[in-house]
Amino acid sequence: MTPHFFATTHPYRKDFVSKPIDSENTIMSEHFKYLQDLLNHGKLYLAGPTLQEDDPFGVYIFKAETLKDARKLLEEDPSVKAKIQTITTLRPLRVSLHDCGLEG
Repeated sequence: MTPHFFATTHPYRKDFVSKPIDSENTIMSEHFKYLQDLLNHGKLYLAGPTLQEDDPFGVYIFKAETLKDARKLLEEDPSVKAKIQTITTLRPLRVSLHDCGLEG
């Protein structure tokens, strides 16, 4: 069974959600496409932003063989590469319960 990893990323500024900049929107579109590709290739289990505008961050659960592989997946994200977001948490996770029918 492939291990899972829990991660969070934080934007470089607190008003990232409430005051978006066009260039950031372009990169975040690339970020979304990157995550879709990971999902389509079975490397991403879950991803999404928190909804608190004054303290936004992203939450992810990845499938990867090692912690190093999981970190590489995050570091290749366009938003991390562009330094719009930074990796703030990355740790192994055992998924004990899940609902595959979760609606988005």
